[in-house]
Amino acid sequence: MIRTLTGKNSFALQAELRSLITQVQDEVGDLGIERFDASEVDATTVLQAVQSLPFLVAKKLVVVSSLQSNAELLDRIAELVDRTAEEVEVVLVEPVLDKRKSSYKDLKKLTNLTEFNEPSPQELPGWLVAYAKEQGSKLSSQDASYLVERVGANQQQLAREVEKLALAGDITKESINALTEQSVQSAIFSLLDAAFSGDSARALQLYREQRRARVEPQYILAMLTWQLTNLAQAVYADPQTESTLVAAGQSPFTARKSLQLAKHVSKHQVKKMIEDLSDLDAQIKTSADADAGLELYLLSL
Repeated sequence: MIRTLTGKNSFALQAELRSLITQVQDEVGDLGIERFDASEVDATTVLQAVQSLPFLVAKKLVVVSSLQSNAELLDRIAELVDRTAEEVEVVLVEPVLDKRKSSYKDLKKLTNLTEFNEPSPQELPGWLVAYAKEQGSKLSSQDASYLVERVGANQQQLAREVEKLALAGDITKESINALTEQSVQSAIFSLLDAAFSGDSARALQLYREQRRARVEPQYILAMLTWQLTNLAQAVYADPQTESTLVAAGQSPFTARKSLQLAKHVSKHQVKKMIEDLSDLDAQIKTSADADAGLELYLLSL
């Protein structure tokens, strides 16, 4: 069998790859595994590997990574399929494939192609609860949602955080706050939410936490610009739905948070916020104190 593993969900993709490798190792041992980085070998080397019979074992698995970097191999997918020996299994690994090219159509038609997409923010809390249980820990749905909001929606990063948190026992909001760092993206969402809600003290606290974490003011300003752009899309969207914003290029997580923030502001207000932030950017690039300027801007919200 020839499989193609692709998609941006590196956690799920790598988990599937490990499972396939482990299955063969359990059957025939390490002699049954051959690995190739397509960026370091030519197409002929890979073709010879898939057509050669296993040595001293009943079957073998050939794993080819970085597929997209080898144009010749992509052009010869049909040949690879034809030349693969019956006793050989092949796994082609490439997280990002160009779906416009004929090679993608060949992979989809001639191999067992599985695309691993990032789970939606709505799906992640349930997965986290189950994953924490696998690690011998307990995590409530509410605290799982909080972890996603704090760390972000990257499944691989969330898995690492759960593994770390589980070492200390059951996972609670308190342990999440103590043992994880809030992502800058998540902090900006929280910061704007606090500012829009009139909680200027909380907004300044969140800003100063980012500065203590050595996040530069210019980066915070860039993130504010990014989020206000997303917010403007949410305020002006017709209809104001997650699917509308996702179609405009936002991730589901960003779209959902942008819609929540949009409840607090009008079109006129978001336009003025962007104009004021642009003016502040120009002032910081000349002579203004970045920290003082950003704190005053947050108070003005």
